Amino acid sequence: MEILSIKNISKKYQNKEGEVLAIQNVNLNIKQGEFVSIIGPSGCGKSTLLSIIAGLEEKTAGEIYIEGEKITGISPKIGYMLQRDCLLEWRTILSNVMFGLEIKGKKDEASKNYVEKLLKKYDLYDFKDKYPSELSGGMRQRVALIRTLAVNPKILLLDEAFSALDYQTRIMVTNDIYNILRKEGITALIVTHDISEAISMSDRIAVLSKRPGTVKAIHQIDFEMENRNPINCRENPKFSKYFNTLWKELGVDE
Repeated sequence: MEILSIKNISKKYQNKEGEVLAIQNVNLNIKQGEFVSIIGPSGCGKSTLLSIIAGLEEKTAGEIYIEGEKITGISPKIGYMLQRDCLLEWRTILSNVMFGLEIKGKKDEASKNYVEKLLKKYDLYDFKDKYPSELSGGMRQRVALIRTLAVNPKILLLDEAFSALDYQTRIMVTNDIYNILRKEGITALIVTHDISEAISMSDRIAVLSKRPGTVKAIHQIDFEMENRNPINCRENPKFSKYFNTLWKELGVDE
């Protein structure tokens, strides 16, 4: 079943020089539980597309459907993770994770119990009374993810969510977050400039053209492995073949 359908999405901006077409006729369908990455040249509109799906930017044309229902604006079925974790430094970890529920007016005992269950499940409960400054970058990203999951989204948008981390931490965090999202049955749409990250995390990769960005190719990623995760994907012989294919495809537009 398709949980997210993006149909003919276009976006125009006005600047001093006149009208700029950022993305044009973007079409993409994503199935329940699927991980899809979007890659493309710098400035091709990847983050703009994600902002439109999240309801944070107006589209110029096109339609977005979640579970067959047309959406306009912000949908409670969508969670959004940015490059920065955006944790509130004056709040404890538990208080940070409860923040989204507070905004939605759902700070009740059942919600608190669910949050504590998530923190225990993903080895963060012992840090619930700590503050963000006391945590490593990787742990902060896990807290940001649990905060997003606390409001029960069906789709998670990740916009360069790991790019602020150093290389080793980034690999470990992508592994952690991949496993968490798979266990929770969350559908993920990932924007990244890192081809290796896209390959290691994705079931499919959509390649955007240079601006105005449009989907010029979609690649199926299948490592034919049980218990797949981003780390063991990088060790698979098929990894370099996928990398070379995508590298050449991106090079066409550079």
